[in-house]
Amino acid sequence: MVKSVKKLECITCQNLALSSFCTLKEEELKSLNKHKHSQNIKKNQIIFSEGGRATGLHCLHQGKIKLYKTLPDGTMQVLRIASDGDLIGYRGLLGDGHYIATGIALEDCVVCFIPQEHIFELIKTNVQFSMEIMANLAADIRLAEEKSVSYAQKSTRTRLAETLLLFQKTYGTTSDGFINIALTREDLGSIAGMVTETTVRVLKEWSDLGIIQLEKKFIKILKPDKLYQIADIED
Repeated sequence: MVKSVKKLECITCQNLALSSFCTLKEEELKSLNKHKHSQNIKKNQIIFSEGGRATGLHCLHQGKIKLYKTLPDGTMQVLRIASDGDLIGYRGLLGDGHYIATGIALEDCVVCFIPQEHIFELIKTNVQFSMEIMANLAADIRLAEEKSVSYAQKSTRTRLAETLLLFQKTYGTTSDGFINIALTREDLGSIAGMVTETTVRVLKEWSDLGIIQLEKKFIKILKPDKLYQIADIED
């Protein structure tokens, strides 16, 4: 069950500089604060479902949310992992009004919801905010194109190495050096464009070679130079 929490103040939000709302003026932020409501969402709770009606935007204040589509054969395709400051649900809101993916919490999260009426008003009156939303949409398209090229031209090992290095760069590491995101082997494989069995086999191989360390859903990169070599990119 989604639980409401004390409203977070937009003007003093620690993630303001990271989000598309950084373009808003003080009065716009105050208005935004009046219209939104904040929620505590538990791990594994679904925030919205693919095909459901999009009635606003969600701004992730804290935590990580997996966005995925269900393919015709019933398998899951992970689109991206949202983290602090990210907006989610905008493609459905600005498209046909229905979510194009399902959003599920990978850990306990705090999410702010802004109704569509207020978002559309900001788009009409704030050009910079509109440009930020357009930039998000363009980034989604670019990511999809890059994935398509990667799947066609790169080996599964290369894609997996790239994914691990990207995750470490994006989410950082815990105090003991593990990448600061917990993913199942199925999720990791879906992001890298691999079947789960291959993902498990390659991770086990790299673990045996001392390139990475596995601890349940967490991974520590022990030899980044080796992963960079596999990924065929420069450190």
